[in-house]
Amino acid sequence: MRHPRTRTLLFSVVPVLILLLPVLVFALDAAASNGKIARNVVVAGVDVGGMTTDEAARELRRVVAARADRTVEATVGDVTFPLRPADIGYTAAVDEAVDAAMAARDRGFGGWMRSFSDPVDVPLAVEVDAERLDEILREWEDRALGEPASNGGLRLVGTRVEIEEPRDGLAVDRESAAEAIRALLTGAEIDAVDLAVVPQAPDLTVDDLRRAAAVVEEVVDAPVTLRNTTKGFSFVFEPEQIAAATRIELDPDLDPPVRITLDPAVIAELVEPRRAEFEGPPRNATYEVDRLTETVTIVRGHRGTEFRPEAVAEALLDAALTTDVGIFPMEFGPEPEITTEQLAAYGPLRKVSEFTTYHPCCANRVHNIHLMADTIDGTVVWPGEVFSVNAVVGQRTIEKGYKRDGAIIDGEVQCCDSQANIGGGVSQYGTTIYNAIFFGCYEDVEHTPHSLYIKRYPEGREATLGYPHPDVKFRNDTAYPVIIVNEYTDTSITVKFFGNNEGRECTAEKSERFNYTEPRTKYEPNPNLAPGEERVVSKGSKGWSVTVTRIIKYPDGTEKREPYTHHYRGNVRKVEVHPCMMPNADVPCPLPVPSVVGMTTAAATDALTAAGFTVVTSEVAVTDPSQDGIVQSQDPTGWADEGAPITIVVGVYTPPPEDG
Repeated sequence: MRHPRTRTLLFSVVPVLILLLPVLVFALDAAASNGKIARNVVVAGVDVGGMTTDEAARELRRVVAARADRTVEATVGDVTFPLRPADIGYTAAVDEAVDAAMAARDRGFGGWMRSFSDPVDVPLAVEVDAERLDEILREWEDRALGEPASNGGLRLVGTRVEIEEPRDGLAVDRESAAEAIRALLTGAEIDAVDLAVVPQAPDLTVDDLRRAAAVVEEVVDAPVTLRNTTKGFSFVFEPEQIAAATRIELDPDLDPPVRITLDPAVIAELVEPRRAEFEGPPRNATYEVDRLTETVTIVRGHRGTEFRPEAVAEALLDAALTTDVGIFPMEFGPEPEITTEQLAAYGPLRKVSEFTTYHPCCANRVHNIHLMADTIDGTVVWPGEVFSVNAVVGQRTIEKGYKRDGAIIDGEVQCCDSQANIGGGVSQYGTTIYNAIFFGCYEDVEHTPHSLYIKRYPEGREATLGYPHPDVKFRNDTAYPVIIVNEYTDTSITVKFFGNNEGRECTAEKSERFNYTEPRTKYEPNPNLAPGEERVVSKGSKGWSVTVTRIIKYPDGTEKREPYTHHYRGNVRKVEVHPCMMPNADVPCPLPVPSVVGMTTAAATDALTAAGFTVVTSEVAVTDPSQDGIVQSQDPTGWADEGAPITIVVGVYTPPPEDG
């Protein structure tokens, strides 16, 4: 039998447990939904209760994307238009809505209890592209209403301004339309909306347009002159030209309500024929040498100038609205590579050296010398730079104007079938500039004297030219530029160097001739000579060596000696020989033909055969019985090729008939 006290305890505990059960369920539910949106929370018709923030955001973005891609309807007047939300930049503030949903309900026991019966609606803020929406509304107005308000207009007929008066019209009420479309896009259950149409007055009056027209008339009422004193350039724009470039835009926010611009493309077309007068690349500062006074001045450089039609259009409009005179603007480009200031920093330059050589007048070689001198004249060699005649002039060609003349080829002067003959004679310029280098005390990089001595040049102190070598090169081993100036007459060429050789002085010292050598022998073929026979055509002359020393004296009194030894070969000794005796001859020498006249036929045949020839016999009648069977003549005599036929003519005696 159960004890009465136990029964009493049970009756006391059960009600308490019943009361604690909801609390226990709340605790368990709260633990399970920790980090999730509370039950019965709805965002724009989407139940997001029980979702994490990431889950809710994904679901809302899916819904928003679907709504953006659907087609809804908007009615303006009597016309209904399809509208795809994505086309007006429809977006939704999903992250903000999810945050609001997370905080939408009290997380306490009371809020938990209400979540079973009271839903919480969280708004989803949506936005559209206002400019794109306005474009679509204007399009709908044009198609559905056909009577939009107009601010009127201005247009130029020639230089006369015509006014189109403003008028009233109908329009979609923008504010209510925006609200209606946002509501349409917020929920899935709405798919059509009627947009309110209201009367619309223009923003401008006739008086506004008249004031605007007065401004336009001021722009085109007279010629406008733009000047640029820097370039010495001016341009007059006639009223008709200005009118052709004028673009008019009414703007109610301005006073007067007009925005005037000039079309840069039209301005560019007008100015183009004279563009070269003021536009150009940067120009380097240069040196100019007065050939009479032998003084050096600087010709100023300048930055490049560029034509900017936009800037000219603005300047033209400003001038047209004021004094009808203005500045022609130009945009300056980068500084030139060589500026006036850079040249001025070198200080004054003077003549450092000068050398002249002489020649007879008027041959092709003189033309070539002058052409090379003109090409090099005025060249500036900068500090540290190596100057090369061939690099500046290039190969001498007929196309460049060079003519054929004599050149030293294979040890003697020849003309005029070789490529070397084109530009023949320019070595005289090479000798002249080399001596300017020599006495200017600049570093000799490359020079080659002639192989033969030419009397009009300084012995051992001269230079020949060819292409690509021999060349004449020097390094400007000073801190100052060198200017090469060339002058010539019909009988002379002069090269002058202007610069600052830092106080050096140069003199020349020449040795006696030494190391004499016999002339080189040149053999020439002469088939009329017998093998082994020689005929001296020219005796030639001996060669010799000579040393020229450049003595450089520096401002501190020290000296430097630079000896240069060259060997002249002398004139060639010419000797004629039979072709078979030429060096490296590839033809055999002929053999001497024995003289067999007076021999018997048998003896003559044996002698010729033994000498390496074949024998051809013919006969001739003789009257002397002693000449019967004797060789009367032979052909050829002297020399013949081995195996050649030698014809012998043998006498045949026939006794006279007896008298009967």
